[in-house]
Amino acid sequence: MSEKVLFADFVNTDLVEFKYNIDPWDSLNSSIEMVSHDRTGRFRRFKFKNVSNLIIENGFTGYLGGMVIVDISCRQWSHAKIEVQNFESGSGICFLAMSLEISSAAEFR
Repeated sequence: MSEKVLFADFVNTDLVEFKYNIDPWDSLNSSIEMVSHDRTGRFRRFKFKNVSNLIIENGFTGYLGGMVIVDISCRQWSHAKIEVQNFESGSGICFLAMSLEISSAAEFR
């Protein structure tokens, strides 16, 4: 089965905000909110819900150029339908989530 790429437009993009909200009583309520900024001045907000398996690799600088968001629902896992992957050799972030919302903003506040 082929996994569908949901978002991969991270070339020349930096992470400017990262919030990891952890619910110590129910991991299904954990979430990640990220804001990215590309070199054209565009900001994007990504909101992931029911997050698990977060890995922030040693040396990660905030550059998102090697990141891709993939629909993994074909795996039929009960705890994840989305995977954030790093496909470049540089340090990045990886995790699983159940849902994703993407919104654009003219500026970041």
